[in-house]
Amino acid sequence: MILKLFTTVFPYVVHHRPVTTLMFILFLFTAAANTLAADKSYLRLEQSKDSDLNDYKTTSIGALIFESNSQSHIDLLHLESDSMGNSLALDFGTGYVFPGDISIFLGVGLSLDYNFDTDDFNDKYYSEAGAVIDVARNISITARIQHFYHQPDELEEVVMLGLLFRH
Repeated sequence: MILKLFTTVFPYVVHHRPVTTLMFILFLFTAAANTLAADKSYLRLEQSKDSDLNDYKTTSIGALIFESNSQSHIDLLHLESDSMGNSLALDFGTGYVFPGDISIFLGVGLSLDYNFDTDDFNDKYYSEAGAVIDVARNISITARIQHFYHQPDELEEVVMLGLLFRH
């Protein structure tokens, strides 16, 4: 069902759905291989903080990579809302890192989501700022704020808190 919507975004591959699926799987394998080669790679588990602006509850799982002074991430998000319905999103981005025991990062990203209740496909882009605090050798805590643009429901910002498990 989601792959049908993926092919509507790229109409020239409608008749080649197996090829599109294969390209998507190869993209995920490439991201996983790059994660293993990075200076610091993390498994990231996050949940959004409650907000007065909206009723979204966001839960995510993904990978965060720090290499030199840059960061990149790819996440799978589940968004729950009483007013907007349930959504599943693929989120990826990149940015600059100020490394240290408390690493601060600034970045930009793109989120592609599918709303199950309205049967709608949306794209959003955002800027973000955050920090990663090393608690132990393999465990860190993360906090970040994302300011979204191109929102149909005027969602302004999301604060995410989570755990990182270092590879």
